[in-house]
Amino acid sequence: MKNKKILFLLLVVVALLGAFYAYREYNRAPIDTAAAAPDFALMGADLIADFEQDEAGATARYVNKLISVQAVLLDVVTTEAATPDEKESYTLVLGSTEGSTTVRCSMDSSFALQQASLTKGKSITLQGICSGYNKDELLGSDIVLVRCALVNN
Repeated sequence: MKNKKILFLLLVVVALLGAFYAYREYNRAPIDTAAAAPDFALMGADLIADFEQDEAGATARYVNKLISVQAVLLDVVTTEAATPDEKESYTLVLGSTEGSTTVRCSMDSSFALQQASLTKGKSITLQGICSGYNKDELLGSDIVLVRCALVNN
């Protein structure tokens, strides 16, 4: 009888801890990519060279980390909103005109993008979370950063 009570109390405690953990995870706020200190601060050419020379090592080092990248703005790609409730989305393409590998930065929707202040060919600094490397020998490879925020321009 005593063992059943102890087992029951143990199960109740485990259930309460599980519920608390689930509640905390459900209400967790995402990281503020503009204000947080980056895990790595790199020039765009250095980040590209890391992925081109050692894809597996660079993936292990950079994926799911907050990275600050300074590079030349090559293009601003705008995606129209599908519904009136959605906002337009922006992707900034960084890199150099010599190589075929670029850094594609999907802008965080909580930060307004001042397109007028962005000039193609100028060096800008962005912070975002690295989500991977899309290797394509024919069309050119992309290093993908998500939830990016413009640090300075």
